[in-house]
Amino acid sequence: MAKQMMSSIVRTKVFVPGKASRKQAQAGVEPDPKKYGKVHNLVFAPDSRRMVGIMVRRPDVAGMVKQDDRFVPLDSVEFHEGGLLCAGTKESFDAAACKRLGLDLDHCIIWEGADVICESGKFLGYVMDASLDVTTGEVDCFCAQEGNTASELVGFFEIPAAWVVRYDKGRMIVKDQAADLELSGGLAAKAGEGYAQAKDSAKKATAKFDEKASVAVDKGAHGLGKLIGKAKRSVQQASQDYHEAAGAPEKAAGASSAKPAAKPANASEAGAAAAKAVGEQLGKTRGMFSSFMKEFKDASK
Repeated sequence: MAKQMMSSIVRTKVFVPGKASRKQAQAGVEPDPKKYGKVHNLVFAPDSRRMVGIMVRRPDVAGMVKQDDRFVPLDSVEFHEGGLLCAGTKESFDAAACKRLGLDLDHCIIWEGADVICESGKFLGYVMDASLDVTTGEVDCFCAQEGNTASELVGFFEIPAAWVVRYDKGRMIVKDQAADLELSGGLAAKAGEGYAQAKDSAKKATAKFDEKASVAVDKGAHGLGKLIGKAKRSVQQASQDYHEAAGAPEKAAGASSAKPAAKPANASEAGAAAAKAVGEQLGKTRGMFSSFMKEFKDASK
């Protein structure tokens, strides 16, 4: 049970201990666990070679109000076949958990979907999966491939965690010897077929799907690799730019007399201005997270 793949953990149900009723307490009966949410992403340490916890996506309040993801450290969860059981105490979540562990969450990394680049600059693909020990969090290897559609046909590169050099602007930089790795897994790799031939078959298969749908899937699956803190700030800045462009800036504390920004003449101008502002912000972040947020959330449901 200790060794698992990242893909087998993402979207797994997360539970917290249920609260015992008076009758259960008197009878000494343990209450059933209460569903808390689902695993949204795995969180890796800044050195990138160890998983330190999970981000839990919680259900919308009344099916309408979005709730922020919560960080739960590895030492606060137990892995079971039916899901993950979280300790559920205050020290099991977010800032309190990070303080207890001496962990700076803003510098931790979410590797799923990150570009994989050799130090020489050669592109290898995207982080599609990882093999790790859920007891210690130690990563054995990261699995990279050029796209979802090709994975089953072609297989993937198993890059040893020790070959990961650093995080750089949403990308995983690896040692150059990773470019010489043999493909493993996948129908074509197992059958001993050439990579180029299998890749060509994958492209032909992809062509049968609707072009727009394929683009949405790619955006949802790739380009997510990010520093957690930077991603949060990018989203906040994009939101602020949108409100300012739409003529509805948020008031600063103690500045109730501040003049509101001039409103666009009509709705279409407001929309264009807002789109321009958000687009500029996304350009600053180089599309690392914000431009993929909607598609990734849709794909993660």
